[in-house]
Amino acid sequence: MTSATRGGWDAVGTADRLRRRVADELGAVLAAGPVGVGRVHVGWVAARDVAGCAARYRGQGEDGWGFPGWSPATAAGAVARAALLAYLDDHERPGSGAAPPPAPLGTVRQWMRSCRDLSADGVAGWVAERRDDGDAAVLAATAAGASRWLAGFLRVMGWPLPADLGLLNAGQGTLTWRPAGVAGVSVSGGADARLGRVSGAGRFSLVVHRPAGGDDGAVEVRATFEAAAGALARGIAPEAVLVTAGDTGERLRLAVDDDVLAAGGGLVVDVVRQRVIATERGFDPADATPGAACRHCERALECPPGQAWLHGPGHARGGLPVGA
Repeated sequence: MTSATRGGWDAVGTADRLRRRVADELGAVLAAGPVGVGRVHVGWVAARDVAGCAARYRGQGEDGWGFPGWSPATAAGAVARAALLAYLDDHERPGSGAAPPPAPLGTVRQWMRSCRDLSADGVAGWVAERRDDGDAAVLAATAAGASRWLAGFLRVMGWPLPADLGLLNAGQGTLTWRPAGVAGVSVSGGADARLGRVSGAGRFSLVVHRPAGGDDGAVEVRATFEAAAGALARGIAPEAVLVTAGDTGERLRLAVDDDVLAAGGGLVVDVVRQRVIATERGFDPADATPGAACRHCERALECPPGQAWLHGPGHARGGLPVGA
């Protein structure tokens, strides 16, 4: 991650130029491809997958390209943010006094108990369905994951939370950009919070929180995508993207500049480009990028580069060298 100064950068004008450039590139990609690509929603998971191995992304097909559905793993962050938002709302009422630090598991469980509307949007409806079905194991796993997420978030951000922090993607809907003149494409970010007031000055940061640290390359891809997605959706470029880890307490900052936004816009275009290629030839290992993901790739057996990586000297499989 790098640092840079913004100086007199025009956050609104920069976002407008990014919107025009990405829309033009998307239009060109779709115009050069076959008819029938369909709707393409670009989120951070798709951007990460394409950046990691384009062939693997195409090989996942329709079932892998979209949202995989709610599960304890995918719901943890959403439940934690919604529970924290409800806690803050309860303690901001007149006469409520200073809010004590929330107990992560208790706060999560209280919010999950309040989910009774089966028709509710998003994760709240899913939790309500699990409660209605009496699925205690799934509910317990979700509560555990959400409380871990929340505990780590509070550890990194501190309590009381920064006065200028606002939670995102916490049940209030997701900001989405639909480029003018490009039918069927939408883009939205997955940042968990923002620091600073969103205004034309662009003096705010987007926050991405992870329960645990991970690969630095994937972290930078995520931060780069969130910078561009935030600028596209809001029409204002953020000052920085802050990536935090609950287990270590680390805070990695990516300062946003024209190069970062161009790279993030490129990730958006690449997702759509790979969907176009998928309609033409589907999975093709010619441009596979071998790496750790090969261990879990459903197409590994039909991918020569992946097989070469898996069986190459010095590479580990399941923690032990192949043939040991």
